[in-house]
Amino acid sequence: MRPSVSITEDGRSGQVIYSEGLRSITGYWEFGGHDVVTIVSMGSRADWERAHAWAMERRTEILGFVADEVVRQRAPSCRAEVDAERGDILIRLGPGSAAPTSSGAGSPQARSAAFVRRYSNLKAMVGLGILVATVIIGGVLWLGRKALTVAPVSGVPLNDCVRTDTHIASLIQTTDPHLVEISGRGGHTTTSLSILIIPLDGTEPFVVPFAREVDGNGYTLSRILGSDGRTLWFDCMGLHGVRLRDRKLVAAEDLMAANPGIPSRWWEDARGTDLLDGKLHLINDDRSAALDLDPDTWKAEPVTPKPSNDRFERREPTDHLASGLVTPAGSWLGLHASEELERDFKVGTWVRRVENAEDAKRERRLYRGELERGSDAGHFRIRGIAPIGDSAYLNAAFLRLQAKAEPLRLADPASALMVHTDKPGLGGRLIVSRVDLDGKAIWRTETGLDRYTVSQILPGAVAFAFVGTRPPVEGKLSEPLVVLVDNATGKMTVHSLWR
Repeated sequence: MRPSVSITEDGRSGQVIYSEGLRSITGYWEFGGHDVVTIVSMGSRADWERAHAWAMERRTEILGFVADEVVRQRAPSCRAEVDAERGDILIRLGPGSAAPTSSGAGSPQARSAAFVRRYSNLKAMVGLGILVATVIIGGVLWLGRKALTVAPVSGVPLNDCVRTDTHIASLIQTTDPHLVEISGRGGHTTTSLSILIIPLDGTEPFVVPFAREVDGNGYTLSRILGSDGRTLWFDCMGLHGVRLRDRKLVAAEDLMAANPGIPSRWWEDARGTDLLDGKLHLINDDRSAALDLDPDTWKAEPVTPKPSNDRFERREPTDHLASGLVTPAGSWLGLHASEELERDFKVGTWVRRVENAEDAKRERRLYRGELERGSDAGHFRIRGIAPIGDSAYLNAAFLRLQAKAEPLRLADPASALMVHTDKPGLGGRLIVSRVDLDGKAIWRTETGLDRYTVSQILPGAVAFAFVGTRPPVEGKLSEPLVVLVDNATGKMTVHSLWR
């Protein structure tokens, strides 16, 4: 049967099909550039050996036939160049294999030239369109973070703040700039992480970035370990630190370099790590071995493992609140509501040096009680109790440095610190006051924090820190703050946790 070639079009490309009886070989064509009008690809030798072994002996003959037919059917004013090895046929501008029959406008040569010009112009226009689109897309990608992306909002705290002897630290997470999501399925976003360090000496806080464009939520269980006096250590997808003297970020690689003989797994997994006795204490998975890290040199020394669960304990604000204290003169100075007085502090009941305060929206007053010492120094019987003055304090309590401790005592004059609220319900502001042992107010500081959103009290002998948000304002997100109140003077310093 006589072979044939058919050509189909699909925009700027199409198929070239060689048929011989029931057998066929399908190639494809596309427009070329410069003097190459069309490129036809019929497949390599390997392709034919795999799919058209019947035609291998006549490959050169078949490719020549296809070339002649493409020129005859579509471009009689052009010539064909055949690469038999690759199976490519280039249709170039130039004399064709078919002799012209006429040179007029309706001649085959004129129709062929018009065909080539039309598709060459189309190709040029499409190419120009692609170039313009590429420039636009490139510009968007270059300026996208400004033009078509959601800009990052302020970084927000990740987990609790931690107080050391010299600083308060908070991990900060910031959503990276990302493309606007309009499909309703939610966009792909990443997070950058940093640590905010607030010096307690009054110098400016600083932020140290340590991870960018983090995908997923593997950082949500991160925690700040504390300070060994030289470096502030934290566990966030691995062990990190900030060297406080020069604010240098310390990574696992730095610890590996300081300890070349110790396997890297000790520094890459910080789950068993804590600060004990002023040193970073690392324990392996099965608790069979441990290392202590020298604060100055970062050299590790093998030690006996000292497992601790302290890192899992969260200090609640109520851990730092007490309902009263025993004065040096042996009397009781208490903050009590009337129902508490009748239930727990009436005449004849026993009190301890440490009495916890309930976090309840009650109006409390200052009371002085006469005490009778019990058989040990920690228990006293109330022989008489009476109010001091007429002042009432909403949800009041004395401040202490830790749970199960007596309230903090201040000197010159002898006094104590207490917290209370200016009004009941949401929006009531936290107030810190210093009162002497006769119940007289020495100073009063309004912190600006919503009393009922205070999430942490970070105590200190020189200043107490309170972590919370401002009272709610309709339509606005409440700003998280760290408020430092000087114990002696009541001077307040405020730091935002939006970074």
